[in-house]
Amino acid sequence: MNESIKAGLMIMSLGGSPEPLIKSIKTYCPEYIIFLASHDSVSLAGDIFKAVGFKPASVYEITENPNLMYECYRAACRCIDRVKKAGVSLEDVMVDYTGGTKVMTAALVMATAGYPFKFNYVGGERRNKDGVGTVIDGHEKMFEEMSPWSIFAEEERRKVVTLFNQGNFSAVIEVINFFDREPPLQIRNYFRFVNPIADGFLNWDQFNHKAAFRRLSEGFEALAGYISVYDDSALKEFMVNVQSGMAFVGRIIEETDGMKRYHRIIITDLLNNAKRRISDRRYDDAAARIYRALELYGQIIFQEVAGCHNDRVPQEAIPEHLRKEFCRKYRDPGRDALKLPQTATFEFLKGKGHEVGLRFFERHKAIKDIQSNRNGSILAHGINPISEKAINMIFETVIDFVQESYFFDFPKLP
Repeated sequence: MNESIKAGLMIMSLGGSPEPLIKSIKTYCPEYIIFLASHDSVSLAGDIFKAVGFKPASVYEITENPNLMYECYRAACRCIDRVKKAGVSLEDVMVDYTGGTKVMTAALVMATAGYPFKFNYVGGERRNKDGVGTVIDGHEKMFEEMSPWSIFAEEERRKVVTLFNQGNFSAVIEVINFFDREPPLQIRNYFRFVNPIADGFLNWDQFNHKAAFRRLSEGFEALAGYISVYDDSALKEFMVNVQSGMAFVGRIIEETDGMKRYHRIIITDLLNNAKRRISDRRYDDAAARIYRALELYGQIIFQEVAGCHNDRVPQEAIPEHLRKEFCRKYRDPGRDALKLPQTATFEFLKGKGHEVGLRFFERHKAIKDIQSNRNGSILAHGINPISEKAINMIFETVIDFVQESYFFDFPKLP
């Protein structure tokens, strides 16, 4: 026996022929055994201990119906609760799922698969009933590699795909980082590209564009390596879409000099971010992004026309017919300049004869409705949530006004 797998505590399904369990106990010499048993199988323990020649401390978790999956699963979970209360290292626990009904063994595997336990199954090369019955005494064979971990890892991979495609990137990262054992090689390599790509999209959603570009680049490189080993046409399309996303983030960084200057591409990014929030039914979050896109649009056009930001405007830059009123309303006490709010920004543009200012006041009622909805939001100045109908109206009004037409979404994992 390999001493490294000697178990201080074992969980064993109890039932059927006692010989495989006898061999397992003799092999691992546990100090403590938790039996998953039925009322009928409890009596087998005495015969097993008599044959082993020593009696470890033992307790029993009884399933009321050994042929009912839910009942067996609940009893198996109670076995795990006992392990946790015992205070032993989970890595030192051996699960032997040889004995008991098929339902009991299946339930025990399902309950324990997500834990860093060791697993054992006692089989054999010679069986009675022409090879289809139970293992013949003396021909038992230990299968220490019979761990359900690889199956659990695949189920977790599928969960990761679902969470990723829902845009729940923080949960994707948490699931991958939760693994306290190495998954099978292919799944490990799969996670090596999914993790940084998910982190890249998470940073992008949070407007951390530099971190997003760096993590997407890392994920893209790992994805290319994965595809070179595991040829997957669906992932090739995914890789193309990731590359397109990287290119767009790169443009944001370049056009804004690392978010140090205004550029229209930020409006595109804000509105696409808002679109994702609408898909997630996070309407108040979406409204904040849409309103900021509208405000930023005015700031960018203002800067192009006036040559300065709208929060520090020289008096002489104001059209003469507006100057007296603007100086009275918007003078910044801390400096010899004017600080223009949104409507005044567009009023300035209208006073200059700029088409954006003219279009703003052509749509003034619809835009005032946007302002009212936004101000009433619990994330702004009110206490009411924004409805689905209202957010769709707000979104359509703003994309029409700012003349946005480029929409994209984060790619889905195949």
